[in-house]
Amino acid sequence: MSDSSDDYPDDVRIAARSLDRAEALIELGRYEQALPLLAQSLAGTPDDDWLHCRMADVYYHLNQLDKAMEHAGRALHLNPQSDHPHNRLAWIYLERKHFDKALEHARAAISIDADDGHNLYCLAWAELHTGHHKRALAAAESAIKLDPENGVLHGLLGDLMLEANKPARAEIHYREALRHDPQSARSHCNLAIALAARKKLHEAADHYLLAVKLEPENAAYREKLFAHVHHELMDLPLQSQAKVLAKLDPAVQMFYRDQLTGRGWAERLRITSIATLWILGMLLLSLFFTWLTGDDVRKLSLLVLAVCVVYIALFIGKLIIKIIASRHRVRYERR
Repeated sequence: MSDSSDDYPDDVRIAARSLDRAEALIELGRYEQALPLLAQSLAGTPDDDWLHCRMADVYYHLNQLDKAMEHAGRALHLNPQSDHPHNRLAWIYLERKHFDKALEHARAAISIDADDGHNLYCLAWAELHTGHHKRALAAAESAIKLDPENGVLHGLLGDLMLEANKPARAEIHYREALRHDPQSARSHCNLAIALAARKKLHEAADHYLLAVKLEPENAAYREKLFAHVHHELMDLPLQSQAKVLAKLDPAVQMFYRDQLTGRGWAERLRITSIATLWILGMLLLSLFFTWLTGDDVRKLSLLVLAVCVVYIALFIGKLIIKIIASRHRVRYERR
């Protein structure tokens, strides 16, 4: 007896094989390679709403939002009772910051399938961006019950718990998010915020440092680590500050001292540079009026030149401080 697939026309079997290969590539995140295969499948069945949905998914991940919206809209027209086009349209509108439209489609998807974790996750984001924090939290908590191993969803729940001033519960969800993705600098930073809110100074500093190590070019993480340590130390009596600092991770101590030294010199140079620039402006103005009156400008010209040299020296000094700071940053990032 022949294989049942032989009963189908050649173009249908080719389309089915293309779709299978496309789905495998999508699972691997190879969207550009999946796109022509999906297009081949769609050419054979142009009124297949699911294929239009998959095209919308791929274009969305390729950041081609116009084409993604076109295919999602076509899928919705072909099958108004499907929740997937609404879900994809909601994500597209979220990406474009059209939050009210995103919420409209997210709620439409939920009205069709309220037990789908993807729909609940999308609804949570849409509710959050439209300022409905309690509804966002309810949707996210419902979603996590359906998909308890979703690390991204745990991260969202952590954010919502922080918004609700519940750092203990936020800590739980951020730890879960890190269990799934231990290399997420954002999760380390957010966990540090939750830990700091719970007065866990040392552990918070450790996670801020991990965020800095994972994304060394992210100035916001460095600023948060410095502000965290500095704020905690400034709240202590002077004699206690050294003791508390000594209990921190050596890399954190090195980071804080380097930052404190660099910021001190940088601030002095900044103020001096502004004063020098102001003096230079006044001298140039005086030089101009002296020249207009026909008086000798040689002495004044030499003074202007001297001030210019000082300003250039200050500029070079700031560059040197930046270079030294970057080398110090490499030191503690490698520890």
